[in-house]
Amino acid sequence: MDIASAVIPPSAHVTLDLLPDLISVISPEGRNDYFNKAWRDHANGPEPNFASASWIDWVIVEDRGKIAQAIRLSLDTSHQQMTECRLSGSAAPSPQHAGRWFLFRAVPHKDGNNRVLFWFHILTDVHEQKLREQKTSHNARMRMAMLNVSSDCIKVINTDGSLAHMNEAGCVALNVDPNSGFGMKWIALLPQEAWEAGEKALEEARSGESARFGGLSQIPGQPPRYWDNVLTPLLNLNGTVEAILCVSRDVTEVKENEARIGMLLREVTHRSRNMLTVVRAMLRRTVPDPRAQFVTALDQRITAIARSLDLLVREQWTGAPIEDVVTTQTASTGETWLNRLRINGAPHLRLRSEAVEKIGLAIHELATNATHYGAFSNATGTVTVTWGVDETGDDALFRLQWKEHGGPPVTEPLSKGFGAAVIERNPRGIEGANVTFRYEEDGVFWEFTAPAGRVLTGFKTS
Repeated sequence: MDIASAVIPPSAHVTLDLLPDLISVISPEGRNDYFNKAWRDHANGPEPNFASASWIDWVIVEDRGKIAQAIRLSLDTSHQQMTECRLSGSAAPSPQHAGRWFLFRAVPHKDGNNRVLFWFHILTDVHEQKLREQKTSHNARMRMAMLNVSSDCIKVINTDGSLAHMNEAGCVALNVDPNSGFGMKWIALLPQEAWEAGEKALEEARSGESARFGGLSQIPGQPPRYWDNVLTPLLNLNGTVEAILCVSRDVTEVKENEARIGMLLREVTHRSRNMLTVVRAMLRRTVPDPRAQFVTALDQRITAIARSLDLLVREQWTGAPIEDVVTTQTASTGETWLNRLRINGAPHLRLRSEAVEKIGLAIHELATNATHYGAFSNATGTVTVTWGVDETGDDALFRLQWKEHGGPPVTEPLSKGFGAAVIERNPRGIEGANVTFRYEEDGVFWEFTAPAGRVLTGFKTS
């Protein structure tokens, strides 16, 4: 009786036959002595002699070397060895047949003197697990490829601030070896000027809030690069922050374009102001008396237009805050009257560019009239300017009012001049706008209304 048969009685065979794994009992010399039921049943699938020493012939060619090496090492070292392999359905597997994945283990059974009595060769079907691993690995490679295709600098940051991963663009931008394993502090990779803003953004992301900050980097000998950094917390199933995704986008070209546009706008404004100066000079040289009242009034109106241009350029022609329009156009009344000007309106509301010019000129004209004839012409009068949006109806309605109090009695003139056109007709040029202008007992009342989407930024046009 061989060693295996002596050590493994028939009762042990019964136990082995109950196990789902394919198990073969091997003598210390490497001879196959017993195949359990799972192995024999599998053998009926390929061929009967699969349950023999030739079973390796059913291993996919590319994997046979791994099996042979594992068996050899186990016999040479008397220690367990394991590897993965694919079994085909025949002893001559074709390239088209990928085989089924198994985990092969050579496990020694030793006596009290650490002498090998026999071996178990075990094949465990891990095909489904392997497919899941391959799919997971494939998806990970695809995600990695997608990250590396991006020109943005993409990083995964641990909650302690250390760098967990970074794509190729990020490694190039921050001069980090992609094979370094990372682990370094993310903040330390940034220019020192960005540390404070970066730490603040990181703290916000740790608390579960998205954060954003701008940055600047410069490699010696190269022009500076501007970055827009967005940090987004990544939450686990418990809703706590597990990691932080940081996407840094190179916005150098955007910054350069903004600077170029700003320069062009300033140049256009400069030329426009020069043109207005030329017009004013021509006006004074053309009229018989350059000190005439209408010349002064026209000169002031030209100045009001210039102020609107300055506002629009400062805001890069994206409109302007209403409060700035009001305070700028009433500045011509002088500081003496400013403490009698009451302003009450939402500071966040901004006029569209085309509305800035029309409404700004009307405010200037109202302020000028108040100085000469209205509430600012005495020692006690005041002017209240209010604005807001009424959203109770189907369409949001913007309302701007100029109301004088405590001024001398005023009456409507017999004829209306250019000033009336600026105050009433010019603002009505905005689609859907309406102007109410009347002379009341202690001063004038002026009200401008229009669909909010026509005059304010941030509101849709219906």
